[in-house]
Amino acid sequence: MRRAKYAPRGFTLVELLVVIGIIALLVSILLPAMSRAKAQANAVKCMANLRSVGQGLVMYVDQNHGCIVPSYNLPSLPGSTKNVTGGPDQPLDGWACILDRDRLVPAREQDTNTSFFCPDTVDVEGMKDGQTGTDVSKPRGWTDWPLKFTAVGGDSAPKVATTIPDRGFAKIIRVSYWINAYNPIGSPPSDIPSNDVHYTASVGLGPDSQGNYIVAHRMGSIRRASSFVVLADGIYMGRQGVTRLGDANSRIGYRHPGSRGPNTSANVCFADGHVEKIEGHQFPRTVSSSDAADLKLQKMTENLSGPSIYANAEEFFQNQ
Repeated sequence: MRRAKYAPRGFTLVELLVVIGIIALLVSILLPAMSRAKAQANAVKCMANLRSVGQGLVMYVDQNHGCIVPSYNLPSLPGSTKNVTGGPDQPLDGWACILDRDRLVPAREQDTNTSFFCPDTVDVEGMKDGQTGTDVSKPRGWTDWPLKFTAVGGDSAPKVATTIPDRGFAKIIRVSYWINAYNPIGSPPSDIPSNDVHYTASVGLGPDSQGNYIVAHRMGSIRRASSFVVLADGIYMGRQGVTRLGDANSRIGYRHPGSRGPNTSANVCFADGHVEKIEGHQFPRTVSSSDAADLKLQKMTENLSGPSIYANAEEFFQNQ
């Protein structure tokens, strides 16, 4: 029997390989694009989170006679007039827990789908074993609040999550944002600044050499709210001198795409509630007494010409 002139035939091996190659090429082109789209979507969600929390901070000020939410409260132990370090008997509530307790920014128990948690957070308990060190994944991780140290001796001690029912904190909140705070925990401060240098502070810590304790900072101390950094991707609080991408012990977590590649920018909320991103090589830094003159000038320029880590950068640098 003769074969039909136009009978269908199967693919040859060469044709199959060509089709597979084309599919592989399309996948190699589409996957990076899809990955970038997902990263951008997460960055947008993170910005929305920070805007919600930023509005909560503003509402807290309005409801508390101009006082800014404490980074945490550190009440003295019974029978003691000093409170210079955290310990197993001194649980710290935390700013996120205060906003949740006061119904300004609600959150659920250890939930990662809340305004306090960036969708690009690495699943690492960043402050569990103390400082962040040189592990870049830790600042991009999370911390549970309230917490307490497992030993006395500053924030290098390992930490565990806890509740504080007698102070109204009945649930543990998972947080992956950093707050710009003054927290000299671990050793008594020699001098508590009379002005509010950073955004918030560990209220109740002290005394300093003059017998002063840290009190709540006030919104009136802020000179340029639209350029004053109050929140950022990251964990814990403070450490304003080591905020650049790659700095050891930095608390800033660079989770989002930037001009230098993935995970090179951080989303930042300012004191007026608006949100922007800052590149990891441009985050403003504090001045240290050990800085050379040219480095001090560089840091002063950073804080006076763009985003600032200081509540009143002009006044601060006039006194340097």
